[in-house]
Amino acid sequence: MRIAIIDDDQDIINWLKHHLDQKGYEIIAALDGRKGLDLILENEPDVSLVDLKMPSMDGLEVIKQVLETYPQALVVMMTAHASIQTAVEAMKLGAFDYLTKPLHMEEVLMMLAKCREKISLLKENRLLKVQVEQMSRGDIYITQNENIQRLLDQAGNVAATDSTVLITGESGTGKEVFAKYIHKNSQRAGKQFVVVNCAALSEQLLESELFGHVKGSFTGAYTDHAGYFEVADGGTIFLDEAGELSPTMQVKLLRVLQEKEFSRVGETKARRTDVRIIAATNRDLQQLMAEGKIREDFYYRINVFEFLLLPLRERPEDIMFYYERFIEEYAIQMNKTISGIDPNVRDLLLSYDWPGNIRELKNVAERTSILCNPATGIISSDLIPDRLAWSVGGEAPYQNDDFKQAKEILVKEFEVNFITQHLRQHNGNIAATARKIGVHPVFLRQKIAILGIDAKHIKDESAKA
Repeated sequence: MRIAIIDDDQDIINWLKHHLDQKGYEIIAALDGRKGLDLILENEPDVSLVDLKMPSMDGLEVIKQVLETYPQALVVMMTAHASIQTAVEAMKLGAFDYLTKPLHMEEVLMMLAKCREKISLLKENRLLKVQVEQMSRGDIYITQNENIQRLLDQAGNVAATDSTVLITGESGTGKEVFAKYIHKNSQRAGKQFVVVNCAALSEQLLESELFGHVKGSFTGAYTDHAGYFEVADGGTIFLDEAGELSPTMQVKLLRVLQEKEFSRVGETKARRTDVRIIAATNRDLQQLMAEGKIREDFYYRINVFEFLLLPLRERPEDIMFYYERFIEEYAIQMNKTISGIDPNVRDLLLSYDWPGNIRELKNVAERTSILCNPATGIISSDLIPDRLAWSVGGEAPYQNDDFKQAKEILVKEFEVNFITQHLRQHNGNIAATARKIGVHPVFLRQKIAILGIDAKHIKDESAKA
């Protein structure tokens, strides 16, 4: 660590330098406030020890100007005029802490140790922000699981080709992030990555979105419309929930996959496209093929390379790995300090089956981050949703001897979790969700209202993602 010492007493500078040199610290110093300010701004030390009373510029003014330029700089005030008022004023300006004179080396070293911890935390947060940004862009796919790491190595090789990719796995295992990882590591990285949810659109609308249409081709087609195969030319189209594609759409996509040609709805002109297709599904395509719902030629055409993402329950090393990163991410967003996790929380998280996989784990991390008491900074087991404790412990978290009431609580909890999970899978689209779970949209809207589910928030979240 580089330490700046700003003090008009040469003896104090010499004394600090003598002891801190022996501890491996690099020391720079100045004998007045104005020179000290220039020294700090030019050298950006890790920590600055600034005296209060100095000629040309006092310590409070030095602190103020340093922090205006470098808001995260660690500045510690040294003063022989110790008073609560001086300390409060320095802290209001943004000083990290203060030391009182006469200085004691033990106190100085303890202060520098605190600064080192703060610096380490700031560096981790900066790294985390970079990782979060990279994850949101799909540049990286972090994991501690050896099987997924092997898949990432293979995906890096596949990314260099134009081969079609099929990503399978349960909902919430990160299929879209994995697809973005392939796109970002390919020669198409500078072009568009377009996500199409095949279950959220009717066949006519999906065809129009993918291939485009010409004016007058159907009711409501008032102008020509370019589809994704034109807009994303040179890029990648990610077909999410490809198992929901109708046989007709499968035939039309086969033409694109085989011939690199398509036609807009309502025209006969063939158009060329250079788009890579990455498909994903949480369904068993071989079973659907046996049932006649997926064409054999379509299945083998999209399945040049298949990547199966394991569910979270089969990669337990990722549970705490992801959870800790999620709560760090939320702590940054909420400007909140989360200093630890109760061991009981770890036991609950590692024992739960995670049917919603990474998506569900992230929701739990968001909840516990919001509810975490800022006074302690510790995430305690009482912040974990009841369904986890009940599922793991085998005993309902509520104490209720009334069978009817207990059943109502359990059914309500199931309905909330079930509907919320499927809404997230369909980006908050109520009609698509209703079709998927086999209920009428009006019934689903009524249920959402009764249960207090915020479908709009889910939709907004999906739009941001």
